[in-house]
Amino acid sequence: MPNGHHGTDEEWRRLEAPLRQIDTALEAFAKRHKISIRRNYHNWPERSLRWGTDPERLIQIYLQDEQRLTWNLWLCVSQDRGRNGFWKRQFLRQDTSMEQMSPVMNSLLEEAFLTVSSWRPEDLEFATTLNR
Repeated sequence: MPNGHHGTDEEWRRLEAPLRQIDTALEAFAKRHKISIRRNYHNWPERSLRWGTDPERLIQIYLQDEQRLTWNLWLCVSQDRGRNGFWKRQFLRQDTSMEQMSPVMNSLLEEAFLTVSSWRPEDLEFATTLNR
């Protein structure tokens, strides 16, 4: 994901519009599963559903291509163990239009939730050495 949007306000509204169309579904899903939602991390069009701390679980929908307005639906579980970070990640959808995802968003979110919830700490692989 790029490090922030640097265009005009009008361009930002165009890029974020597909996410605003699914916000109601995301909010209902988050409420149902007692998950927090973060929006536009690092000033980039995205929605992140996060829960847990050890490990932390994430379902993220973020803008893949500004010109074509395509999106990724990414899943991740991460855990810090001392000075090492571990994770497991998977794309549920990649480089996909919101027109394709939106009609099935509820089922995609449920599938994502079940997948991410099934990953155990022993399923995670080494990702990085942490600078602490």
